[in-house]
Parts: sequence; structure tokens; C-alpha cells
Amino acid sequence: MLQLLVVDDEIHAVRGIKAGVEWDQLGFSKIHEAFNIRQAKEIFLTQKIDILLCDIEMPEGDGFQLLSWVKEHSPDTESLFLTCHADFEFAQKAIQLGSLDYMLKPVRFPELEKAVRKAIEQLEKKRGLVQFNETYKHYYQLWEAYQPMVVERFWQDLIHRSIPSNKDQIKEIMAKQNIPYSDTDLFVPIWVSVQRWHKKLTLREEKIMEYALRNSLEELAVQKEFKSQIVQVKSGGLLIILSVDLDSRSDKEKLTRELQGYIAACNQYFFCDLCCYIGAPAFMEGMLEMFESLIMMESRNVTKTNKIFFLSEQQCSCDTFPLPKMNSWAEMLKCGSKGNLLKEIDHSLDAMKQMERLDAKLLRRFYEDFLQMIHHVLHYKGLRAHQVFSEELLSMQASFVSRSIADLRQWIIMMIEEAAGRINTVDESQSVVEKAKQYIAQRINEDISREDIASHVNMNPDYLTRIFKKETSLTISEYVLQERVELAKEMLVKTDLSIGSIAASVGYNNFSHFSKMFKKATSMNPQDYRKL
Repeated sequence: MLQLLVVDDEIHAVRGIKAGVEWDQLGFSKIHEAFNIRQAKEIFLTQKIDILLCDIEMPEGDGFQLLSWVKEHSPDTESLFLTCHADFEFAQKAIQLGSLDYMLKPVRFPELEKAVRKAIEQLEKKRGLVQFNETYKHYYQLWEAYQPMVVERFWQDLIHRSIPSNKDQIKEIMAKQNIPYSDTDLFVPIWVSVQRWHKKLTLREEKIMEYALRNSLEELAVQKEFKSQIVQVKSGGLLIILSVDLDSRSDKEKLTRELQGYIAACNQYFFCDLCCYIGAPAFMEGMLEMFESLIMMESRNVTKTNKIFFLSEQQCSCDTFPLPKMNSWAEMLKCGSKGNLLKEIDHSLDAMKQMERLDAKLLRRFYEDFLQMIHHVLHYKGLRAHQVFSEELLSMQASFVSRSIADLRQWIIMMIEEAAGRINTVDESQSVVEKAKQYIAQRINEDISREDIASHVNMNPDYLTRIFKKETSLTISEYVLQERVELAKEMLVKTDLSIGSIAASVGYNNFSHFSKMFKKATSMNPQDYRKL
């Protein structure tokens, strides 16, 4: 509902106006009255006045002064003058101050009502425009907030190959999505990659830290100055896309200073090491290839942390490094020389670290050779990997382990600690008979005698035979035959090897002797067993 204020020093004029028009039919809920400017201002300070109907000459100031004050303190109020002065200059001044109408006393009530309706229409137009502006502002704010997400999704699709790296198709998609770039713009990608966290984090904690890293990155002056876009491509890394060419040395120096400050802050506040890889200027259709070049740079960096690399300064690696022979390491692990083994490994890793250009490919080869050595030792000791290593250690992927010398060293130490501890426990708890069984399993394809076995366990052959028979109910020769036959049966079923090859694999060089012993144990010859 509306409110009207009538200001006139003639009381009867005010009362007549209030009584002469059906104000409630026009939508007014309250008609205020004032007899001077002071009273009018007091009403304005406590009430929302929609329309002001005002005389010109009054005590304590004129209507023009009041209207000037109203325009400053209540700019949405519509004003009408009702005066006895038929003066052109007065009327002109009233219009200049924004009065909607200038009426002369005595006014006819239909004329007054018509002027008031005109003022109401003006109010409705204003309010409709304000409402439209507020709605437009709201949607514009939503669009402004959503636009960076649209642009980021566009870059994600381009990097993940959802958008083909074709100039025409990219241009078409940019037009559809209202992406604010031109197909002639140059871009410089910067890959910011977390190398490691200084403390162990849960998946949730890692996500929170990555969010903090992104927020901090958005505060960089260079990020704002170059109108950059930050893109979350994958976990553990952020891609900055500068929409400007680094065309001067000062640009590169400024960028380097900004990123060095960012790296230092991340070390201190976010407990992580990271590196930044800066690409060369490229058009949009070449950004995927440029990004892949940065990922390749990252994979080659396995020794340096908290550094900044420019693609233009990289050189091809020509270094070679002979991987260490790990036979001696296996023997050290078998006999429990953990300290010497770790020293040897440290020496090899330090030698690799001195290479000018060491990459992840060489670390991966080192990792695979070391893993093969560990499994050989466990097999020799009659152990299985899942019985020795923790679930966490087994779940570590090669790509994670081989991404830096530090990560590889840490993984190797954990592997040796757990393997050596388990091997030591087994050696201490293993009985003489178990050691004899293990020795037989390791040499099942060799011609071993009772004396060889006794010598391995440091025991008299006759005494060993007695305690072996007591614990297993088998003589040593019967046990050897049983193990050979069991292995031969498994190979007959699961492989396509010839029977002669299987015989040799289980320690029989004479085929007929093997068939005879096999039949003695199973009541059928090897050929029939395989068919069955």
C-alpha cells in the first residue's frame, strides 16, 4: 500500500485535499499532513513516503528547498506541486527539480486525482525497473560465478581428449559455450605437481590440502595479471593456463619469482614438496601436445624438488647408467646382512642421483630388478610375498615408487625391513626337519643325497634320518620321492611340457626310472595320469 504526504501551511487546504479524494481507492493506506518543512522532514525520517504533494511558499523555507532535500534523502519519492503562483519561472524550476506536475490552486479533485495516478504509474515503472535490475543482477552474478567453471570444464575436456584438438571444432564449441577466447590467442601452460606430502594424509585430508593449494594459487599476482585459468586435471596436480605469451625476459623473471614464493609457502604451510613445469606458447589446438610435454618433463625429474623448469631450456638425455648386479644383494638378504645390504643400495642410488639427466624409466628398471631379487630370496626361504609384506606396501604402484630417488629409497628400505625381519623370524623358529625340507624343495631337480642334507643342517646323517622319520613318518628318500611326484603331477596337469622334460625338472635324468618311480607312487604311468 502507498503513503502520501500533503505539505501546506493552510490547514483548511490540507484537510480539503484529504477529504476530496477517495485515497483508499487509489491504493493509499495513509495520508500524512505537515504544515511546514520541519514537520515534513520529520515524517520523511520515520515513514516511507511514496508521493509528496507540496505548496511552494511556506514558513521556515519554501517547497523547492524541501524537494531538493527529498531528492537526496528519499530519491524514490514522486513529487507534485500545488500552489497559487502562476509563475513560469516557478514551474520551470519545479520541473528541473524533478516534480512530476505543477498544479494551481484551487485545484479540481478529478485533476488532482489524475496527477496522482500519473505519479503512481511512474512509481510502478520505477519499481518494475528496480525489480528487473535486481533479477538481472542476480542472474548476472550467477553467470559470473559459473563462467570460470565452464571455462575450466572446457580445458579439462580438451586435455582429456573429449574435445578433439582440431581448430574448427574447438572454435565451434567455444561459440556454443560462450568461452571468452579467440582462436588466434596464444596460451602458456604451467603444470604444478605435488611430489610428496611431508606427513601421511588420509584421502580426505589430501583433498582438503589440494583445495588449499588451489586457493593459494589463485591469489598469485601473476595469475591475476595474465588472466589465467586454473584447471584441476588430476589428483596431485594443477594446470595454470596463462592467456598471454611470455614474450620478454622480465615476464619470465616475474613469473619465476611468483612461483618460487608459492613453492616456499607450500613447503611451510601445506607440508608438501612440488615442482612447476612451464611450457612454451601454443595455440589452443596445440595445448594437449604441450601439456603432454610437461607431463614427460615431470616423469624425467626424479632427483630435484621444489624447482621451476622451462620446457625451452630442457635438453635430450644422453646419459646411460649400468644397473647394479643384485646377486650379491640377494645373498646378503639370505644371510641376514641387512646393514651391509642397505649401504650397498645407498651407494648405488647415490651414484644414480649424480647423473645429470636421470629419468623415471631407469628408476622403473631398477625397481623391477630389485623386486625380482626380493621374490627370489623369499622363494628360496619358502615364503610368499603376501605373508611377508603389509597390505600398504603391496598396494604401492610402480609409478608411485619410481617417481623419484627419495620415493624409491623409502620403498626399498621398507621392503628390506619387512623381508629381513620375516626371514630372521623364520630362521630362528625353524626346526631341523623344516630346514631339511626347505633344502630339499630348493634342490628338487638335483641329485641330492642323505649326506648332503645332513651337512646342510650340521647334523649326523643317521641321527637326522631318525628324527626325520619320527616327525614325518617318512624316510628322507621316501619324502624326496613324494615331493618329486607331487611336483611332476602338477606339471603333467598344468603344462604342455614333454614327460622327458618334466622328469628332468624333478631330478630324473633317466626317463624309464622316472616312469617306474611315478607308477610306484601313483599306480599308473605318467602318460595315463596326464590323459586321466
